[in-house]
Amino acid sequence: MTGTLQSPGLAPGGLPLLGHALRMKKDTGAFFLSLQSGDPVTVIRLGRAPMYVVNDHRLMREVMRDPEVFGRGGPIAERFRLMFGNGLGISDGEFHRRQRALVQPAFHRNRIIHYTALMSAEVEERTRSWQDGQRLAVEQEMDQLALANITRVLFDGDVALDRERFTAATALVLGGLFRWMTDATGVLTKLPTPANRRYRQAMAHLRRTIADVIAAYREGGADHGDLLSMMMLAHGADGAPAMSDGQLHDEVMTFFIAGSNTISNTLAWTWHELALRPELERRLHDEVDEVLAGRPAGYEDIARLPYTRRVLTETLRFRTQGYFQSRVTTADRDLGGYHIPAGSTVLYSFHALNHNPDVHADPGRYDPDRWLPERVESVPRGAFTPFGLGVHGCVGEQFSWAEMIVALATVAARWRLVPVPGHSPKPKPAVTMPVDSLPMTAHRRGD
Repeated sequence: MTGTLQSPGLAPGGLPLLGHALRMKKDTGAFFLSLQSGDPVTVIRLGRAPMYVVNDHRLMREVMRDPEVFGRGGPIAERFRLMFGNGLGISDGEFHRRQRALVQPAFHRNRIIHYTALMSAEVEERTRSWQDGQRLAVEQEMDQLALANITRVLFDGDVALDRERFTAATALVLGGLFRWMTDATGVLTKLPTPANRRYRQAMAHLRRTIADVIAAYREGGADHGDLLSMMMLAHGADGAPAMSDGQLHDEVMTFFIAGSNTISNTLAWTWHELALRPELERRLHDEVDEVLAGRPAGYEDIARLPYTRRVLTETLRFRTQGYFQSRVTTADRDLGGYHIPAGSTVLYSFHALNHNPDVHADPGRYDPDRWLPERVESVPRGAFTPFGLGVHGCVGEQFSWAEMIVALATVAARWRLVPVPGHSPKPKPAVTMPVDSLPMTAHRRGD
């Protein structure tokens, strides 16, 4: 240990016993953003537990690129582990690398092309049922669409899945995880309240549904050409199955959550932001009219829809999915001149970074053109990473981009979604950032 290292200071505003838990729970995003104007690394307390918050984007990049020292752990990771087990989204070390290698072939370019065709057909089928002038619950429409898309990737065979109930259970679990994560004492989540009972029932439904599908695949024995079949049929060098049913369950659960909720949230918020800004909406319509001329978008159209991509990129910044991430140090670490002991919980916030005026000019302005090639160079390297970095970066990043671009463009080519007067949507408290309610009226374009 050199004498040049310093211990991070304690953030102001903590309370006896609770520490910073109340401030964090009251407005998580504002709390982490307030820390960005302080030291590059600072300490907060949730209850009596000290946690190190990394505020500098360069140091955040170091954390993400050093998984051997900054391992998966902390308040988010441990709550997720309770539900997801040891799936790809939460596993670490050599086991994580092994699992990632098994799953990676499902997201190669040819598979993405195949998935894109399925997703395009799903969007077309879902929107075909809309009526001109119909009032839609857009957040539910996007939830159902994203769930249908990830279901097609995971289960290409005939699977009996109650989509509406599964989506509702997913939302309940994510909301419950946030409550558990911010319960500094651990008492509130143990009480026999209706909210806690609904949370546990939703968890049980998700687990039971996934287990039933895996059992049906085992019994049938067929290769459906989907992600579950690929994982189920993978074998190690000794010829034994690479994954147990328990591990398959954990991986499927992870993909359902990661592959549906964040995508649907981003799409829902995009419709809201566009509806507030008619000039941006017109530019989107101009692009999709020129490229698609009313037809559904396909894989070959993705590269021809740069404004559509910029709109979604800006939503990912403006409506960041998730307030903060956590890691746990496996050894003592010098991070930017600050000493972080082994066994420490380390937090970092993409939400705060994405709203920091020192990183993104005029961050409170929704501006897709900030992602034009000539302007994006002003954003510091590594300061915008919506899908993460390194070995823990999202394995399905290209799939997610294809899904969002195809969905947004296909809907915009045929429909205009208009806000219901008098309603102001708000983000719900959750691990991600879902919209609480987004009623909009669908108007068929071209009529």
